[in-house]
Order: sequence, then C-alpha cells, then structure tokens
Amino acid sequence: MTVGEIPEPPRLPKPAGAVRAFWVRHPRLVDSLVAVVCWLWVFDSGGGGLQIPQPVDGPWWTVNTIVAITMLIRRSRPWWTVLAVTAGGAVMSHHFVGIALACALYALAAYRSTSAAVLGSALAVAALAAAAAVQRSPQAVQDTAGVYTLIAVVSVLPGVNVRIRRRYLQALLDRTVQLAREKEQEGQLAAARERTRIAHDLHDIVAHSLTVMVRLADGAAAVARTDPNRAESASERIAGVGRNAMVDMRRLLGVLRDGPPGEDELPTPDLDTLVATFRAAGLPVVIRRQGPEPRSPSLRNAIFRTVQEALTNALRYADGAQRVLVDLDHRADPILVEVTDDGHGKQAESPVGTRQGLIALRERISLYGGTVQAGPQAERGWAVRVTLPRPDEEADG
Repeated sequence: MTVGEIPEPPRLPKPAGAVRAFWVRHPRLVDSLVAVVCWLWVFDSGGGGLQIPQPVDGPWWTVNTIVAITMLIRRSRPWWTVLAVTAGGAVMSHHFVGIALACALYALAAYRSTSAAVLGSALAVAALAAAAAVQRSPQAVQDTAGVYTLIAVVSVLPGVNVRIRRRYLQALLDRTVQLAREKEQEGQLAAARERTRIAHDLHDIVAHSLTVMVRLADGAAAVARTDPNRAESASERIAGVGRNAMVDMRRLLGVLRDGPPGEDELPTPDLDTLVATFRAAGLPVVIRRQGPEPRSPSLRNAIFRTVQEALTNALRYADGAQRVLVDLDHRADPILVEVTDDGHGKQAESPVGTRQGLIALRERISLYGGTVQAGPQAERGWAVRVTLPRPDEEADG
C-alpha cells in the first residue's frame, strides 16, 4: 500500500443462510440429533467399517449409549466427549465409531484451540490403534490408524475454520461497540467544550457590559446636577453599551439554536470601539499597534477578548490609574498582546464579577496553543501578557 492510500475496509463474512441460521438458533436440537445418529450408527456399522456388520449386545450397548449421551455436552466439555468416544471405541474395537469421533474432534477444534484439537486427535488415533492391535490383526492396526487419522483431519479443519470465523465476528462486534462508545464520548466532550465556550462568551458579555454600565451610571449620577450635558452623554453611552450587549446575546442565543458558526461567520471585533467605550467610562486607555492584524477571524476574536478582559479588570481594580497601555505586536511570532496599568490594586466594590475571568481567558488562549501571564508589576500596577502562535498560512505574510 502506497503512502496516502486509504486501506480497504475489512471484508465481512457472508451471512448465514436460512438452514444454517436455524441450526445456530437451536444448538440443543443439533446436539440431540448428533447423539441419536451416533447411537444408531454403531448398530448398523459393526466390524470397524472394514468387516461385515455384527450385532451389538451385552456391555457394548451400554458403552454405545454413554458415548452417544456425551454428544450432548460436546460444546461445553469437548475433552470429555473425545475421551468418552476414544474409550468407547477401544472397548468396541470391532465397531466403527468414526462419526462420533469426527463430531467430538470437531467440537474440540471449534470450541477450544487448534493445539487442543491436534493433541486430542493424536491421542484418540493412538488409543484406537492400540486397541485394534490388542484385539485384532496387525493389518487392522494400519487400517484403523489410517481411517481414523483421515477422519481427524477432515473434522479438525472445519472446526478450526468455524472457530476463526467466530472470533473474527466477535472482534468485529467488539470493534463496533468500541467505535460507538468512542463516538458517544467524543460527542460528550464536544458538548462540554461548547458549554465552556458559551460560558466564556457569557462572562465576557455580562462582565464587560455591566462593569462599564455601572461605572458610567456612577459618573452620570455624580455630575447630574453640576453638568447635565455630561450626565446625558454618559446615559447615552450606557444605552449604547446595553444595546451592544443585547446584540451579542442575540448572536450567542442564535449559536445555541442553530449551532456554532464557522470561522468565516465570526463577527469582526472592533478594538477601537471597545477602547472608546472604556475611555468614556473614565479609563485612560492608550492603544499601540505594530504590524498588520492577523487574517484569521477566530484569532482576531481571541485578541479582542483578551483586551476586553484585561481592560475590564483594570476598570474594576486599577484605582487611580494614569495610563493603561494596550500593546499589540502583530509582527512577532508568536503574536504578543500586553495590557499594563499603573494603578493601585483594590478589591471589587460590588459582586459583579465572578473572579473567573483570567481562568476563562487561559482556557480560551490554550485552544490556540498560546500562553497567559498575569500579575503585579515591579513598582505598581498590573500586567496581562498573552502570546498567540501565528498560523502557518500567515507565517510568510
């Protein structure tokens, strides 16, 4: 098979016909018929199959009955069946037990192993030949050994074939069950990833929008009497942020209803509008770009969410910040996104956030193979540093 060639699927065996399917569904009936045939065969084939038939009487009738009864357990106890047939044949050496021996060795090959069938065949032929040597002529020994060896070969080969077929079918069934289980697990993992992604998007929308709206509302209330124009402008900003949040929520609900969008369907994020919103909320944001933005919509969305989360945290916790720098270096490989502030840290004044923003950001960035570093700076302020590997198709761009 050459490289890149798709391997052929395994060839399935032909389904059983109506007659064979009937016998497969009724194994006890089959064993009963085999036992009856083996029991009657000895009465009609005395003389080892090589001499004139002789009647069966006395203890031979009992031995023949025991041999026939063991055919009922040939599936579960094939070794006992082989031993019973061999012993019965040795006792009734002048009667032919080839049919019973064939059924016993077939069961040993079909329900145990090839090595067990070979060993059982050798022991049975040797025992029957030894019994013929004791009770009959040397010529009968050769004939007995030859006939029973042929019977052993003819019965063991189909038994081995049936056992291999059975194991092959069982392997196919096991593989089918395994594939179904793996598919179910993949579906569960995909659902979990989708729930996580939706939870992250909900956090971004709610945390960002509510934080900005609360800050704008506080500012509007503070200047409502002294500067009505600024209060009115802040109120308009609040309405705008709320409308954008509603649009994002509708888009997210549409994803839940219709399925996740493809990369080409992702909305193009607008960092300038985001920065302007935070500036209106009183955060002194400065943005610095180096190099062209990546072409991938999903990568641009990841950068947008990173800046959004960092600015939201700065607005809530960077008390007295004089400068918040958003540094985007698209020239580097990996792409670098760094947001720093020079404010004093403080505790949140309201339980708006869930304190899970950075955890969600790390999970989001890890999907792209990136890293997130967040912590206090040497003198004062906080820094969030994110690296994102550049896609292969944009490496040369």
